[in-house]
Amino acid sequence: QEYGFRSCFNFVPERYPVDYGLIADVQARGFEVGVHGLRHDGRLFDSEAIFQARAVRINRYLQEFGAVGFRAPFTHRNPAWMQALEIEYDRSFFDTDPYEPIAGGCMSIHQYFIGRFVELPMTLIQDHTLICLMGETTPRLWLEKIDFVRRHNGLALINTHPDYLRQCKIQDVYRAFLEAMSAVSDYWHALPRDAARWWTSRAACGPIDVDHPVKLAVALREGDS
Repeated sequence: QEYGFRSCFNFVPERYPVDYGLIADVQARGFEVGVHGLRHDGRLFDSEAIFQARAVRINRYLQEFGAVGFRAPFTHRNPAWMQALEIEYDRSFFDTDPYEPIAGGCMSIHQYFIGRFVELPMTLIQDHTLICLMGETTPRLWLEKIDFVRRHNGLALINTHPDYLRQCKIQDVYRAFLEAMSAVSDYWHALPRDAARWWTSRAACGPIDVDHPVKLAVALREGDS
């Protein structure tokens, strides 16, 4: 907010206490709220039966939170099972990331449809991976990827974590990234739901030419709380 951005905070509905006052506060300040799995215990995709049973509760929390987006813990995913989620969009895929539990990715820097919902691939490496695993001390790799996404009129989507950002070395890199992004204006800063809804509306107009010189769509994501 200090740098003029709004983002989506994703809450785990069960296992951790949910502060509904906090949810209302961030929404009133122009941020978005999403649902981050159910219990964050790594078991959501253990079997289809487990997923379907949990999906019923996830859908209830989506309504309670006033949320339309989902992200699976650990970026576990099964696109066919996930059709049971009553969502407008998902953010459980990276374009590419060898460090994730399910390595690889969807190989796309653009939004696309998976059945009933829009997939917003995360195209920038996560904060913990960048700084703690790769040892970066500046936002250099984030900004280099932004340049690539810009050249191809894609989506720049980043996932950060409030608990990691309490560490000064991580917060400093994130602040430097936000400062750099706030200094330029050749992109659309959008909440994830707005980017997904734009893609849905655009798709209704006919075939999409991804090389058309549209503005870069940036959906900053902040937090799996």
